[in-house]
Formats: sequence, C-alpha cells, structure tokens
Amino acid sequence: MLSTLNVSYTGLIAAKTAVENVSNNIANENTPGYKKRVVGLSELGQMDSLFAGRGVSVDGIYRVTSQYMFDKVINENSKSNYYDKLSGMLGNVESVFKETEESGFSVDLNRYFQSIENLRTNPNSEIYKSALKNEGGILVETLQNIYSTIQKQQDAEKTELNANVEKINSLLKEIGDVNDKIVKYATATNDLYDKRDQLELELSNYVDITVNRDEDFYELKIGDSVAISNNTIVRTVDVISNDSSQIDKFNHINYDSVTNTFTTYDSLKYNEDLTSKNLDLNDVVTYKLNNEFEVSVTIGESITMDWDGDGTETTEIVDDTNLTRAIVHKINSNPDFNDLVVAYNGDYSIDSNGNKITNDIKDNFLRVESKFPGIDNSFDARVSIVKRDNTDSTIIDSRESLYKNEDESKTAISDVSIGIYGREVSLKTGIVKAQVDNLSTSSANNKFQTYFDKLDAFAQTLADITDKYIKTGTDSYIYGEAASDDEDSGVINSLGLFSGSSVMTLKFNKNAVNDLKQLELDYLATIQWKTDLSFEGKGQGVNSSNDTSLLEFYRELRVSVSADKENSNFLLETQDSITQSVKSSYDNLVKVDKDDEMLDLMKFQSAYTANAKIVTAIDEMLQTLLGLKR
Repeated sequence: MLSTLNVSYTGLIAAKTAVENVSNNIANENTPGYKKRVVGLSELGQMDSLFAGRGVSVDGIYRVTSQYMFDKVINENSKSNYYDKLSGMLGNVESVFKETEESGFSVDLNRYFQSIENLRTNPNSEIYKSALKNEGGILVETLQNIYSTIQKQQDAEKTELNANVEKINSLLKEIGDVNDKIVKYATATNDLYDKRDQLELELSNYVDITVNRDEDFYELKIGDSVAISNNTIVRTVDVISNDSSQIDKFNHINYDSVTNTFTTYDSLKYNEDLTSKNLDLNDVVTYKLNNEFEVSVTIGESITMDWDGDGTETTEIVDDTNLTRAIVHKINSNPDFNDLVVAYNGDYSIDSNGNKITNDIKDNFLRVESKFPGIDNSFDARVSIVKRDNTDSTIIDSRESLYKNEDESKTAISDVSIGIYGREVSLKTGIVKAQVDNLSTSSANNKFQTYFDKLDAFAQTLADITDKYIKTGTDSYIYGEAASDDEDSGVINSLGLFSGSSVMTLKFNKNAVNDLKQLELDYLATIQWKTDLSFEGKGQGVNSSNDTSLLEFYRELRVSVSADKENSNFLLETQDSITQSVKSSYDNLVKVDKDDEMLDLMKFQSAYTANAKIVTAIDEMLQTLLGLKR
C-alpha cells in the first residue's frame, strides 16, 4: 500500500506541475515571443521483482517550436523588410516628381519654350528678353531642386544606415549575452530561448541571417559572414565606404593573337582602325571639360614647358610627335581645371614613396583623372579635332569628336557596404540591403543613381543643343557642337545659352539672351519640336536606340519612377502575403490556444482528482488495517 501511495503522490506532483504550466501558458498568451510550454512526462521504471509501476516522472517543461519553420519565418521576414524599405524610398522619390497643371518641371519647360516663341515674334522686346531670362533661370533652378531633393533622400538613408548598423551591433551583443546565460543556467532556459528567438527575428528586419543552433555550438551568419561564433564570440559590424576616382583614357588597344601582345595607340593621333589621323599644320585639338571649360593646342604653335620630365623647360613647336604632352600641359596649367582634374601622359607607376612616375620622353596617350574620389567628383569630357587647310587656317576640312575608351577607362565610384573585420558582407535581403543597393553607385539595383543619370543626361543634352548649332537649310539645322562632326561645310553658330554636363553644373547665361538674333531664335524655337534628340552623352547625330524630345524624355523619367514604385509595391504585397502565411502556420504551432489549454486544464485537474481519490482510498485502507489491530 505504501508503494501505491507513492505512485499516487508522483501522479499528484505531475498533475500539479501540468496545471501550473497551463496557468503559465494562459498568463503569457499575449507575451511577445512566448512559445507554448508542454510538460514532459515519463513512467518511472520498474525495479526488482515489482509487477506494478513506480509512478510518473516530470522530465521537464519544454517549448513547442520548429526551428525549420522559425528559420522560414526569419527568411521571409527579411525579404518583406527589404521590399518595405525599397517601397518607402521610391515613394519619397516619386513625390519629388509630382506635378500639377500649374507647377512642375514640365510646366517650367513649356513656359521656357513659350518665352522663346514670344521673343521670336519681337527680338528687340526688353519685356520678352526679361521673361526669357527669368524662365531660363527657373528651369535650371527647378531641375537642380529635383536633383538635390533626391540627394537629400540619399543623405537621409546614409544617416539611417549608420543607425541601423548600430542597432545590428546592439542585437548581436544581446544575443551573445543570452547565449552566455543559457550556458550558465542550463536547467531553466525556456525564457532565454524565447528571448533569443525574438532577437533573431528583430535582427532579420535589417539583414538576412542563417543560424546554426547545435546543442553545444551556436553560430549566426549575416549574409555570408560569421557574426557570432562559439555561442558568445560577437563580431562588430561596420559601415564601409569605398570611393574611387574617375579615369578617362583616350587610347585604342590592339591585340595581336599571333604574338599574344597588346599595343596601345594614342586616339588623338590614330583612328579606331589604327590608321593615322595625319595631323598637320593649323589642325586644332581641343579638350572640353563638363561642356564648359576647354583648352586647345594648334599644330605649329610654340609652347615652353618641361617636355621630357627632367625639370628643365624648353620651347618646342607642337607637331604630331609631341601633341599629347602639349595638351596635358595645357590642361594642368589652366586654372579652370585645377580643382577638377589632372592629366597625365599615359599610365604611370608608383614608387616606394608614393610618387607617380610617368614616361615623358615621348607621347603615350591622354589620361585624365578626377582630383578627388567619389561620384560627386565625376566629370564629362571629350576631345574635338578640327582639321584645317595647312595654308589657310580659315578653311575647315573636317571635324571630329573623340571620347574615352570605355573598356580602359573607369567611372567614379561611391559605394557603401557593411563589413565584418573589414571584409564586405554580401547581403541578400533586409532593410540594410535596400539601403546599400541604393547608396552604391556601382550597384545594378541603385534606383537613385538611375534617376541621377537620366537627369544629368537631360541637362547635358539641353546644354549641348543650346550652345552651338549649324544651319544647313531654310529650316534645317545640325544640333549641338558634337553633331557637327565630319561636316565639310557650315558655320558653327555659338549661342552659349546653357552650359554644363550635369544637373549640378548646368548654368543659364542670362547675358547671352541680349545677343540673340532672329535666326538664332528661329533655331531655338525648333528644339521643343525635335523628337530625335540623343541623350547618350555623346552629342547629337549619334546612333541611338531611344531618340526622343526633351519633354518626352523627362516624361518617360517620371513614368519610370512611378513604375518602379508600383512594382515595388506589388512585390511588397506579394512578399507580405507569403510572410504572413508562414508566420500564421508557425504561430498555429507555437502560440498559446486558450481552448486547448482549458482542455488540458480539465484533463490534468481530473488526473489530480483521481490521484487524490487513490490517496484517500489508501488512507481508508490503512485506517481499517489499524482498526483490526485494536
């Protein structure tokens, strides 16, 4: 009977523990991160020759969970936050391009062209001249405001990125601290596991993570990099900035498959087919920067400079052999270029002291670099060659524009990433992924840079076609200076109305309005109707697959911004649906269900009552037995 009493006692203890667990589950139903607990029960093993069991053992209280499903929740949650952040950023940009019937860049552009039409009817009207000056200034100001507002959005994301990285490091430290407690308090860790799950879920808002939760080893990776190792070794995440300078190389590279060698040709002197340009007396080579500043070298002029890099200046006549060194000298000695670029005679090596070593004994090719790294210090440039009669410099034989070797040159880069121990972390999803993508100029996913490039293309084309032109017929023109290449006849008419090669370098010359003649106004009036303008950065008349008008180009930009926003919204809605579905399935498994708990309560209450009755029965049997002795 005593053994039976002990068995019932274990039943009472087990039922009491189970009821307490039910009570705790119900109490924490709404506690964030809390997972349903269940009591682990097992039969106490038989001993010796006993036929009956020894009762029930409470093995512990366990969390109801599925690490596989939880990892799916983390993964999908990270994707949702990526699209949510992207949608928010694009929404902010979209608001910049919003227009009404009375305001917006399209309205300003139409008003500018209308002011040209008005002045065209009366070229001497001071009122109309003043109106054109005003509208031209407004056009530049509005375009620059759009550009700078997007830049401010970018700057805000940079600030937030730094704050997000601080939050990531804070979460990593908390996870490390929790792991440390789990190791120390191995017998009561359900709440710690819950807390760690919550921290992992919150971390997945910012970055994609993978977690190895082996019994004695915990490892957490951000992207492809280990952030927490061996339970408590936490590595700090940093923001990494990578800025590089723009490098333009004006050359041709020829590969000889027979000898397996590469030969560099100076594109100032050689055509793409590697034939000589045959430059001679009176030919003029001009380097133009940002569609504003320029320097020229004339074959036959005398220049005093250090021709061979020995520190001694001599005077030489420019010819086909020293042309490139001459234009390098003019670029570097011109004050308009000093804060922007530096030119070199070909590639250079760097000695142990960091000095650049060039080979200046002969011409190599024109290499121009931005003086400072980063996208903000990028520039646009081209070389033009005007071949003139070697006996009469007023006779133009041909014109040609040269552009950098796209394969050899390098664009300016301003990239942002996160790293661990200086090693860049490759992210797939999360808030930080969306920010890094749209803050890195080399990223194919950078929407901000796409919009910047299109706005700059608009500004560059506007400046080009309002700067110079050639009239070829009664109502026919060749638009822009670069479009006049290879024309044997026709005078280049200079307007100088707009200058610059980007939005932020775009300038409107109000003084040029005072000098506009009827023929020039006739030309300017045609621009608004021209639908075959190129926006590829190499002037007009080039082969372009998307020729259009100024107004249509800007309209397409606005449409593309809205389309990007709508697409991101669609992806967000789709991903949110997936995430909620996975979360719902997981919650159904791990969350407290009061109905289930009430059933458990009745079950274990009944068990407690039944075991209590057995104890009562045993007590009565013992009382009867003792009564027999009396």
